[in-house]
Amino acid sequence: MKLFNSKNIIASLLTVLALCFTGCKKFTEKPYDNRIDLQFTEHYQQILVDAYPERQEMFTDILTDDFEYHANLAQASMTSYFLPIYLYKDEYPDNTYTNPDLAYREFFAKIYRSNIVINGVDGSTRGSAEFKAAVKGEALVLRAYCQFMLVNLFSKHYNEATAGTDLGIPIVTTVNEENVKSYTRATVKETYAQIEKDAAEGIALLQQGAVFAPKNPYHFNMVSANAFMSRVMLYKGNWAEAIRYADAVILEKGRFVRDLATDLTVITANGIQIFTVKYMDPTTHPNILMNYYSSRNLGFLAPTGFTRSGFYVADFLTTLLPVTDLRNKLTYPVGTVIDRRVMVAKYETQPNNPNSAFRASYFSMEEVLLNRAEAVLRSTGGTVTEALKDLEVLRKARYTNYVALNPALFTNEALLTTVLLERRKEFIGEGLRWFDVKRLGIKVEHLIGRGEAPTATLMPNDLRTALQIPLKEQQGNPAIQLNPR
Repeated sequence: MKLFNSKNIIASLLTVLALCFTGCKKFTEKPYDNRIDLQFTEHYQQILVDAYPERQEMFTDILTDDFEYHANLAQASMTSYFLPIYLYKDEYPDNTYTNPDLAYREFFAKIYRSNIVINGVDGSTRGSAEFKAAVKGEALVLRAYCQFMLVNLFSKHYNEATAGTDLGIPIVTTVNEENVKSYTRATVKETYAQIEKDAAEGIALLQQGAVFAPKNPYHFNMVSANAFMSRVMLYKGNWAEAIRYADAVILEKGRFVRDLATDLTVITANGIQIFTVKYMDPTTHPNILMNYYSSRNLGFLAPTGFTRSGFYVADFLTTLLPVTDLRNKLTYPVGTVIDRRVMVAKYETQPNNPNSAFRASYFSMEEVLLNRAEAVLRSTGGTVTEALKDLEVLRKARYTNYVALNPALFTNEALLTTVLLERRKEFIGEGLRWFDVKRLGIKVEHLIGRGEAPTATLMPNDLRTALQIPLKEQQGNPAIQLNPR
């Protein structure tokens, strides 16, 4: 056996150890996973691609008077998920589709991503001041939007008289680096103040970085930020500001709406499923901000978007859609002659269709015009003639027997009733009705079968319009205050 020289052995071991320590040092300098090492402004811009929330608030359609439950057309497993929500219960089973818990987590998850950008992009390298301004401005408006959705889901509607004491949401503006952190709720007034602050700063930064601001309809820019704020101010009851923000959108985009008559030819030629894919094609439609979905993430449509959950367009609502109203053709019958119900064809209707990729809008020109018309009629000095500038653009594109309304025949209050009716019909199945139920104080009665007495009734300003803080949040954040019941 050959004997090794001890000096050679020691030298060899030292060499190996040196290589090991060098390798370990390089290894520990790298992120432990595949996350981006945030250095450049482009890195922060990339975070915003995944910072837009799914429209998890759309489950609220089953809380409204637009949809009714029909047991004979429901699968038992789906019923257990959604019927408690329909009956305004605070407790509901977990599911992978949608519910208040998923909405709560989704919007706060996107706030977390927005905060990474807001708190870090100013220190990034390889980016001009204008580029950084555009990225930070988009993140601020996005954070404001998520806060706005949360406060309108889990708090009472904004009321100037009580907003200073009504429970809002936890305001989170920093990136949490602690293992466990408890949050308490601000008031509704404080939450709205934060929303307005973020949005105002965000819009100013988007304007400063206009050359780098997003141009596609999947990211916030000046137009979509103004559309968002027209809704915020409408809900807050600040009519002058709602008009001002709507005017900014109209100045940029003009007064025009979707050509529904042309859209409906796709149903005749290609069927409902192809129609839903093309329904919000941004190349041909006046959508202001939208998101893109594939067949893998349609869960938020489960209560009203599939023919298995038992929730269908309410009988009364179908009577508001005569054949002369083109929106009548967006509904289609399901079930048998005895169990006939109606669904709305705006989104994909079957979960296993390979062509089920579609878009859903956050904001549209239709909403901006209706926001403005309502705000005009509610504001001091607002006139019927001024409101009709917005309303008639929509009506002309929706009725086959269109005749312009005579302003001499309407008071502000009478035309407001027409505006709110058009709003209800225009946004069937788009997740906006619940917030109108809250802010307008609409009574809702829910049945579990045709002809039966109401099983659950929601009165105007009912405490249950502020959805209860989800159980998982209560367990993980014991300090959080619950909504009164």
